[in-house]
Amino acid sequence: MMRKQKQRGQSIVEFAIVLPFLLLLIIGMVETAFALRSYLYVNTACREGIRFAARGRYTDVDTARWMLASGGYTRLNNQQVFFFRTTSPEPNTGVIITRIPIRADGTIGQQVRYITGTITLVSGNEISTVPITPDYSRVAREVNIERHRDETIAINQQRVAQGYEALDNQVVVVEVFYAHRTLWNYEPLGLPRVLNLYSRSVMRVVSDARQTQ
Repeated sequence: MMRKQKQRGQSIVEFAIVLPFLLLLIIGMVETAFALRSYLYVNTACREGIRFAARGRYTDVDTARWMLASGGYTRLNNQQVFFFRTTSPEPNTGVIITRIPIRADGTIGQQVRYITGTITLVSGNEISTVPITPDYSRVAREVNIERHRDETIAINQQRVAQGYEALDNQVVVVEVFYAHRTLWNYEPLGLPRVLNLYSRSVMRVVSDARQTQ
């Protein structure tokens, strides 16, 4: 009898030791799943945006509107709101659409940007949401424009050799910034309350769209 009681007490102690780690594992799995869901939504919005922007037949305003609608709806404070929000309540998304013209001779023209929404800044325990600006774009340091220029020159050389007219080109870059808020507050553990997710797509405007502009 005493032996069974000792074994039972030992099992309770072991469970008490393992329980915190088990809870952390479950919480981590749930948080990771929600973060991955948000990242998939961000990638989908970016993919939808570049598909529209590269056609050259829609305004950047319409493209951004379609991107924001691609996330569908969610619940916030017992209200149905868009998953991607650039304005109140609790804006969480910023969109930058950059168009880079490349002339037939390879000359790179001036970039044209459409910007809407906000970006969330995290500094320690301080979280602030500010309007997004061109300074947050990563195009200048992460997109190889020279490669697209060289491709434009090579394509036009082939066109001219085959008796066709050389065409100007345009590269469009769509960037999505999304502030993913965790389900629980981990700031006492030194972890951020907001994770900034980012997605970017680059594509050349298709030829028929260039000719109709």
